[in-house]
Amino acid sequence: PGGKEKGGGEAEFLYDASWGGFVNCGCKYTFEKKHPGEGSCSNTFPDCPAIKDVNEDFGNGWYNDHHFHYGYHIYAAAVVAKHRPDWGRKYFDRILLYIRDIANPSADDKHFPMYRQKDWYLGNSWAAGLMSMELSPHGREQESSSEAIAAFEGIALYGNVMMDVFGEDEGKLGSARLVRNVGELLTAMEVSAANRFWHVWGSKTDEEGSTIVSTTKGDALKSIPHINTYPKKYPQPVVGMMYDTMASFQTWFAPEDVVSYGIQLIPLTAVAERRDDPEWSNILYPLYAKSCEDANEANDGFCNENGWSIVQAALLSETGEVADAFEMAQEIPEEVFISDGACGNSLSNTLWFISTRKQS
Repeated sequence: PGGKEKGGGEAEFLYDASWGGFVNCGCKYTFEKKHPGEGSCSNTFPDCPAIKDVNEDFGNGWYNDHHFHYGYHIYAAAVVAKHRPDWGRKYFDRILLYIRDIANPSADDKHFPMYRQKDWYLGNSWAAGLMSMELSPHGREQESSSEAIAAFEGIALYGNVMMDVFGEDEGKLGSARLVRNVGELLTAMEVSAANRFWHVWGSKTDEEGSTIVSTTKGDALKSIPHINTYPKKYPQPVVGMMYDTMASFQTWFAPEDVVSYGIQLIPLTAVAERRDDPEWSNILYPLYAKSCEDANEANDGFCNENGWSIVQAALLSETGEVADAFEMAQEIPEEVFISDGACGNSLSNTLWFISTRKQS
């Protein structure tokens, strides 16, 4: 906070008293043509492009995509606090600003609304804020079900870590426990909603669109039906964007099929084992591999250069082909993992993800 003049971030955060939220001012990024990665923000509050224009910073100043983006910050804070408890204690209240903005559980909190993103009837979240960037007649929407899940996974992890950090400090311990419990609840709901509305698969034999999937409950193996939410005329195994009144196979930022598939699979974190049913992963993988190949051919290596090949290796491991996935990941050029297009997936995280999947 405070901006770069006071030692804070260049793109400073603000509290919006009108809607009770934690928003970013936005950055007018200035750089020399030969050094695009060495620029800086040329603006400070009250010159805030993200507040003036819903199309800046993915609409952050208008409450679009808050859980997607803040979830990465919260997850990172959990990792840092795990290894640096003193840092966790020092910045606990500041990290809570992210959490209170997207998942505030308290009706007594006068500064933030309760559960800003959540649809308690459907179980999923909505990414659209005060105004859709496309002014869609189809109402609210959400693109990446997996990033929504990861946001709440991050909250659960952060709360769990901070419970360890605070130990016997009953006041702070109670706050951390509430954060963990809220994160676990919202994660479970989001996973369930993703499998109902974003992951599309059903029976190959049952006209009612159900399939028998095996699930372990205690020591017994139990078969339960998975119901395809959509009519047979919707052929894709994923929904790219779900609206109040429409489901579509598309994304905001790219027309390639591989992106509509891949945006439902990032980031690569532990919750994916609950998120992605093996049967669905097996249905999706050949389509993903073909779409990656097509995107490479049609658009000068698009899939590889933009990191979607990393996600392909991870998806392959979810089908049980762990050894092949491990080999595939190691063949991806190192520069892809450190590029802006790597979808946030480092080589070490990718290899961890693959090696911890269940083998067929």
